[in-house]
Amino acid sequence: MWQQRLNLGTYFGIAVYVHWSFALLVAYVGYAGYQDGLLGTLFGIAVLGGMFFCVTLHEYGHALTARRFGIDTLDITLFPIGGVARLMKIPRVPWQEFLVAIAGPAVNVVILIVLFTAWWFLPEDWLPSPISILTNEVAEAKFAEASNSIGLMGYMIAMVAVNTVLILFNFIPAFPMDGGRVLRSILAMALEYRRATRIAATIGVFCAILMGWVAIQFQAIPAGLIALFICYAGISEARHVDIVEPLRGFSVSQGMILDPPAVHFTTPLVDLVQRIRSIPLECIPVVDGAGYNIGVVTVADIAEALKNDADLSTTAGQLARHDVPVLPPDAPLESIISGLPTQFRQFPVTDPHGRLLGVLNLSSVRDRISLGPIGLPMEQVSPAEPELFI
Repeated sequence: MWQQRLNLGTYFGIAVYVHWSFALLVAYVGYAGYQDGLLGTLFGIAVLGGMFFCVTLHEYGHALTARRFGIDTLDITLFPIGGVARLMKIPRVPWQEFLVAIAGPAVNVVILIVLFTAWWFLPEDWLPSPISILTNEVAEAKFAEASNSIGLMGYMIAMVAVNTVLILFNFIPAFPMDGGRVLRSILAMALEYRRATRIAATIGVFCAILMGWVAIQFQAIPAGLIALFICYAGISEARHVDIVEPLRGFSVSQGMILDPPAVHFTTPLVDLVQRIRSIPLECIPVVDGAGYNIGVVTVADIAEALKNDADLSTTAGQLARHDVPVLPPDAPLESIISGLPTQFRQFPVTDPHGRLLGVLNLSSVRDRISLGPIGLPMEQVSPAEPELFI
């Protein structure tokens, strides 16, 4: 999903992309406006461009606020159903998450204020003021005519409508949308973080079901797609929190396997096959004579080599792969695990010079940190104190 994208440039240090499926939305909008001729098509595409410019500013609101708390944003991607800012992590302190979540809609509020200010100073014969529209039938009729017109006034009214909808829509408490994150942050101020996430995700699922029902009743395909996204993303993040939260406050060294099995880089394939049968890992570190990590060799790599009739004298060093991340021992587990590739379950841990210290096994890390290293002071294995906010 994140590969088929067009780069629109980098602004404030954050790359902006548009997904290939966005072209389908442009084509649909262009076709829908074709009944008004070429001008109608161009106007429809211009409104779409303005709408997603506001969506992009909305996402920058999240990203730049997160940066204030030391959290970088990987990129921003525009999809037909909206924009997504990929933050490196979600703020763990509830009030910080609250501010990051509310920053997006706050940008739309600012845009709306600017638009209404400009509207207020427009001549009445161009566009009736908001007050006169509510109190004067003639002004109301003129406003309706301007709303359906192809021109500057019609475009301005469209942008007012777009930002109003973005504000209202994002305050629906459907986790992980902005409103759901605001709800989770408020709940987390009084409840345990995982419980707050489960409650917010459950409410989000109910909101998604209701949204899906509305989508079916009114044949609103975009709303149906958003409902599916909310269900999938909300449940996925709740599961992720359940996995990562128990690791919070622990380092890689506290969850790794000490003195892990490893193979020398000169070990031939014929001996490697026998060695691998006694090692309960899928990724085995490959080291030199001084214990420095060279790479890893996986059971799948060895099986593939045998399948391809590789020379039995082929060494572990020749089979070693170098695309498995090497972890530092002092890195926090909760942030490290979030960024690891999903195709591997074990990762070598080395000191700053590259000497192998251990292996982090994702299948057993939660159990290992619950044991605690015997003979070490408890302050070395206890979770860090929770962040305080005033």
